[in-house]
Amino acid sequence: MPAQHPAAAVVVEAGGEPWSRVEPLLDRRAREMAGHDVLEVVTANPGVRTAVPGWCRRQGVVLEATADRNGSTSFRIRVGSPSLPEVP
Repeated sequence: MPAQHPAAAVVVEAGGEPWSRVEPLLDRRAREMAGHDVLEVVTANPGVRTAVPGWCRRQGVVLEATADRNGSTSFRIRVGSPSLPEVP
């Protein structure tokens, strides 16, 4: 049984849009997200499917999971870094 993840803070339903339209949207949404949030990208476009992992590496974000469903691929991306515990 696959592990259940908490809901993503932001979901980008990219449909069949090309990478040239999806990339600027992901750039903007990632900058807007605070802290240690999860961004989910859902796409049916093969070009976007192959581009997302490289985008994650370039942005320094973590691609936590990938899942295929109903002809689309969902990418679960951890944006930001966890905050360090405060030192008393």
